[in-house]
Amino acid sequence: MTTEVPHQLSIDEQLEHLKSLGIILESKTREKDLKTISTVGYYKLKEFAMAFDSSEGVAEGRQIHFSNLTFHQLITRYYQDKNLRINVLHAIESIEVYLQNELAAILGEKYGPFGYLKYSNWCDRSIPKFEIEERQYRFKKSLLRQVKKSQIPDIKYSKNLNTDGFPSVWLMIDTLTIGSTNALLSVMSKTNLQILSNKFDCTPSELLSWLGCLNLVRNICCHNSDLVDIKFRTKPMVPAIFSDQILRINNKFSNRIAIAVFIILKLMNSVNAKYDFSAIRRSLNSIINGDEQLANVLGFSNLDSLKSLPKSRTNRHYIHHKNIRHK
Repeated sequence: MTTEVPHQLSIDEQLEHLKSLGIILESKTREKDLKTISTVGYYKLKEFAMAFDSSEGVAEGRQIHFSNLTFHQLITRYYQDKNLRINVLHAIESIEVYLQNELAAILGEKYGPFGYLKYSNWCDRSIPKFEIEERQYRFKKSLLRQVKKSQIPDIKYSKNLNTDGFPSVWLMIDTLTIGSTNALLSVMSKTNLQILSNKFDCTPSELLSWLGCLNLVRNICCHNSDLVDIKFRTKPMVPAIFSDQILRINNKFSNRIAIAVFIILKLMNSVNAKYDFSAIRRSLNSIINGDEQLANVLGFSNLDSLKSLPKSRTNRHYIHHKNIRHK
């Protein structure tokens, strides 16, 4: 069997290869299109075109064919998705900061400035002792690396460190990503996790499910990947107050981007009840462009679902949704 060896294509050849896959080019914009490929990258553009693949199966990428897709539409889609990623990331980071501050407050109040270092203080005791000790060791090892790299001035002061060089819980929390925060929550005792989930007006199961979803979305946003076409393999729990806004087929909720958007909206009710969702709403409206079928593809029950993303948050809006939840 002969193995094909990849070889470098010129920018012109890359553009022609996209054409061979079905992408429609315009001769008058060729120079601009060549510049776009050199700026964005061939494989990144191909990634965003995959939603238009009309082939029934892919054999090492040879059967791919993009139907009714112009190069202009493709690059427009790329930049629309980029705007959505920027706006979604802004909201997730607000939730992340609030989550970590609340977690640090719980651990600090109950176990003191360095009590978090002993997992047995605050973890779920049904988890095998060896596993807890292993997790504790890996966490401490990673934390010391983060402390050395940290640019936070106070994390270098001896008064904020214990004898082993570990920072207080209130400084430690600023070294964590949302993924590493989720790792802590996954072993947290039921009592502590309940206290934290109460801050978000949800159950511990909902909180863990939603944070897992947001961690994935955040990674996609940070790595310049295709967000609008995401399909969650592990479908997160649906926020009850927005269940009517998410597409349901055969009594099963969609696993597309809409569910993540409404998870962000639900959590933001607790973080900042006046958070302005107009930027996310504009990004989605730009992508959907009044096409209800496309709104459905992205997991929204209809075009009006986007109106659930308020341009300006008010306490009245927040109270309205809290009442829906507890009916």
